[in-house]
Amino acid sequence: MDFYQIMTLIAVLAFVVLVIFAVRTLMQIKRTAESVEYLTMLTAENVEKTQSTFDLLHNISSMLDGTFYKAARLAVDLVQRYRHRKEK
Repeated sequence: MDFYQIMTLIAVLAFVVLVIFAVRTLMQIKRTAESVEYLTMLTAENVEKTQSTFDLLHNISSMLDGTFYKAARLAVDLVQRYRHRKEK
């Protein structure tokens, strides 16, 4: 074998190794993408399951806010009536 044949053989072997590594890397990227897709779908399902809880908490907080303001307004109204009677 002369120098050019050896260099060609080395270049072909290097190309084959490069192709093997490229295929293995692409297979790993595919598996990673599938895992990310699965985790995304699982997370979406969990968010959907907890959405009703967050809606309930929002409704309770809205009700408490409304009740608090009504109670505060009633207290202010009672104080004003008490002062108005006291002035007479």
